[in-house]
Amino acid sequence: MSKPKIQKDSPDVALRYMHWLAQMIDMIKPTNLFLILGRAGAKTVQILSKRFMDISKEMPGAFVSVSADTYMNAIKNILPNIIKGWELNGWIEGIHFVVDKRPPKHFKKPHKSVLNWKHTLTTYHGTHFKIISQDRPSAGAGDSYQHNAGDEAKYLNEKKLNKISQASRGEYVRYHKSPYYLGSTFTTDMPNTNLGEHDWILSMEENMDNEQIKLILQVAFILNDEKIKLVKKQRELQDHPSDSEIRKDIKNIERNIKRWKARYNKVRKNSTFFYIGSSYVNADILTESYFVSQFEKGNFKELATALLSITPQLEKGLMFYPNLSERNFYSDGFTYKRIDKSSYASLQLEAESSLDLKYINHNLYLEGGFDSGNMCSLVVGQELNNVRRALKEFYTLPPNFIKQLGQQFVEYFKHHQTKELILWHDRATNKYKRVGEDHASKLKYAIEKDAEGNSTGWTVVLKNRNQATIYQETEYELALQLFSGENNELPQILIDKHNCPNLKSSLERAQKIERVDREGNKTIHKDKSSEKLPDERLPSESTNFSDAFKYFICTPENLEKIEENPLSFIGNPTIK
Repeated sequence: MSKPKIQKDSPDVALRYMHWLAQMIDMIKPTNLFLILGRAGAKTVQILSKRFMDISKEMPGAFVSVSADTYMNAIKNILPNIIKGWELNGWIEGIHFVVDKRPPKHFKKPHKSVLNWKHTLTTYHGTHFKIISQDRPSAGAGDSYQHNAGDEAKYLNEKKLNKISQASRGEYVRYHKSPYYLGSTFTTDMPNTNLGEHDWILSMEENMDNEQIKLILQVAFILNDEKIKLVKKQRELQDHPSDSEIRKDIKNIERNIKRWKARYNKVRKNSTFFYIGSSYVNADILTESYFVSQFEKGNFKELATALLSITPQLEKGLMFYPNLSERNFYSDGFTYKRIDKSSYASLQLEAESSLDLKYINHNLYLEGGFDSGNMCSLVVGQELNNVRRALKEFYTLPPNFIKQLGQQFVEYFKHHQTKELILWHDRATNKYKRVGEDHASKLKYAIEKDAEGNSTGWTVVLKNRNQATIYQETEYELALQLFSGENNELPQILIDKHNCPNLKSSLERAQKIERVDREGNKTIHKDKSSEKLPDERLPSESTNFSDAFKYFICTPENLEKIEENPLSFIGNPTIK
């Protein structure tokens, strides 16, 4: 007997594209979903957004927590992709969902009163998705949730998530029949612990019962076939409205669907589906040329993690910054006073500014580390009370250059009161001064003057005009002492992990090379081969940003302090 089919070209059939893994997840609909999927695998648009639609329908009026590392990431990246997925599936804003505001009267109501509609998505089923960011966990305080979810799980701290999980409770009578009740949904690409990412999601595999998942799929296919039969019979009835046999067949099929739906829901209860997939699940859309270009120009080890979801391994002894650790980063660098006064729609149009930085002193001058080349990098920060903070990163890629880099800086810091930038830069940026290619002076001019040549109010002080060459071995020695925190003469170094994500990635990926001269002396160097990557991959995968940071930390004062506390290298340098 052939399986029932629906004619795809029928005028009353609306086609929706989903790759095979998204289709399988949509068939299983487990209580708990933990998914690791390669870059461009449509995790949010195809899978997370569709699952949220199902949760909304199955638990109308429920409260769902949606965790993100920062609220800024949630509103700029995660929410837009969820909304895009909803819109691709036919939902319309204002009719099927609203963002950050009280829903219209035709919406069903959440199961309890909502006092504040900020940081929320609400659907016409009354289901209430509340954004909870780990940099401001108080936003989720006091609520109970019937389902917990999160995108980019590799950035989510497990201990903080557990506090949200403890708030999963309530409304058993109302929602206990839904397999989604008290479940979890988390998606991510493969975590790289070498980059300080969280890999707790890998431990969720042990919670999956393979036999239960197989049984769910078997029941789901039977249920799906019955639904197809129903659609075909309903079409027959349209052509033959007086045919009593067709009406009888429809009633029998509807009874079968009801029975199989009950079995389906029963077998889904307390199920967990864990899966690791590569970007190839979405190959039909990405096409062969995407993968060919990625592997021809990219670093295979990096792509093995990003595309193939292979667990990364990098020995600490290979790192150029081996003492770099989580203690050198902070995650609460945003202040949301301005943002909380704005609507979600306006925030999509408004640019971020220094007013969003928690730890900036607007009455103190700024310092910057600048590196130029095919990619121009600028790391901006301040030092206060022996704490040197990297507050914000900027970069340009061809065809943009130094002029655009200066414009980014001026626009972002337009509210800064003390408009003075102390700029530390590569001495080599001066070498073409005589022929008008002095990159440091070009950046100074781009910051001090606008496009029309009018003063912006900024003053840039160039500090490296006569500084000696900073060798990579010197940078290596400074970084060992600086990141370890063991030299009390040096400032504490702190980097905003969310406002300087490419800097963080560049420092964590930088690898060390040891060279031996004819006399057997070893010298330490930074592997710069990543700077030959395609332009779009330079910011996060190359050493460019680490070089800008080099000038930010290798000030004469800091270099003098390590001369007083030199490290002795015997054979291989000591890795602390």
